[in-house]
Amino acid sequence: MIMDLNSNIPWQVSRYEEAKRRGELVYFDVNDFEEVIEHYLLGGSFKKALRVVEAAALIHPGSISLILKKAQLLAALNKEQRALEILASIEDLDPYNHDIFLTKGAIYSQLRHYEKAIEEYNKAVSGADEPDFVYCNIAFEYENLGNFDKTIEYLDKALKINPDNDLAIYEAAYCFDLLSLTDEGISFFTRLIDRNPFSIEAWFNLGVSYINAGLYEKALDALDYALAIDHTHEHSWFHKGYVLNMMNRYEEAIQAFLSSIDENESDAMKFYYVGECHEKLEDFDNARDFYLKSTSIDPELADAWVGIGVCNLETGQTNDAVTFLQKGIALDPENISYLCLLANAYFVLKDNKMGCSTYEKAVTADGEDEETWLEYTEALHSLGEIEQAYQVVRRGLEAIPGNNNLLYCLSGLLFMMDKSHEAAFCLEEAYRHDAAGIKALLERFPGLTDNMSFSDIADSLKN
Repeated sequence: MIMDLNSNIPWQVSRYEEAKRRGELVYFDVNDFEEVIEHYLLGGSFKKALRVVEAAALIHPGSISLILKKAQLLAALNKEQRALEILASIEDLDPYNHDIFLTKGAIYSQLRHYEKAIEEYNKAVSGADEPDFVYCNIAFEYENLGNFDKTIEYLDKALKINPDNDLAIYEAAYCFDLLSLTDEGISFFTRLIDRNPFSIEAWFNLGVSYINAGLYEKALDALDYALAIDHTHEHSWFHKGYVLNMMNRYEEAIQAFLSSIDENESDAMKFYYVGECHEKLEDFDNARDFYLKSTSIDPELADAWVGIGVCNLETGQTNDAVTFLQKGIALDPENISYLCLLANAYFVLKDNKMGCSTYEKAVTADGEDEETWLEYTEALHSLGEIEQAYQVVRRGLEAIPGNNNLLYCLSGLLFMMDKSHEAAFCLEEAYRHDAAGIKALLERFPGLTDNMSFSDIADSLKN
């Protein structure tokens, strides 16, 4: 046997290809033929691999492993029925060969005959080297059928055999998230931890389940357990940062997010979240730097461009803010939050025409968003455009009939316009549905405290 030490190609492949060029047969044993087949499979050359199988079968006609390879290759070449015929022909010869059932299961799954696939996989379980992965395959078929109860049942079976089967853990987490079964997820991962208390992925997914339930303190505890087992577990660091951010613990969140970032980080969102935390701390320079890192990784990340715009707004660089906000809007043109930010930037620049035009785009994009109508109204009120603000809030009520905050807003503007009778009617109607709304109205229009008509009506309602 001569091996080419300067080549990564197995010697069996070189020998096979040389014999083929000469038109000669190669008398390999089954293992050597399988080396050649595997080489072609890794290169994606299924037809070449099939020709090797057929040549090998002439020399070793009774080899079950070669027949299995042939069936698998035929299936890969979309000749599933022929593959199933071959498998049927050898099943009686070797009725306890679990690889036959696994191959049949995979082919039936490929044909979307999921019930048949389950039937074959069930036959394979008892003789399989890794029965937990066979249970995972059965779970996937039930998932294809939309039977998620059975999916979870078989994933649980897999994890009882092998608690470290990360594939089963993540698939279970996916199902609980897909079906919004938060409590069930918590119970599932708690039971898994009872069986295997040092499973990083179990603790991590328990933490995620607690996040979905809004139980942030418990989520932190679970994620800290995962990190105690593996201090470098980046997903746990990232989710810990997310939880701390939600809890308004921004400085700790920054440290957690940074711990999830490696030197060759390619996830733009990690830098974005660090920037967001700095922004919430009003550290706009650092926030801008991290947003810029985010855009350098993913220039299509609209939130990051808008984040830079917000930082520029907060630091008085309004012209620059408009430029960056426009970049974000170009990537997400119907995002009403972006449009409102841009409209306010225009108003800061005294470009009231563009400000109103941009708000109009926002209410056109989503006429049922209460906050957009309220912001538009407040912006006009701040400019002293009371009549125009009144017309906007009227349109808002046409778009969202009965909206109480808009009704309060309408009453306030009517008081300012000295239309006390109409204003009183609107205020009484809004108060009847939500008495606490008066406080919000005064925060929106503090000048109403000096309006005697408003004060008299408001006092009478409180009494």
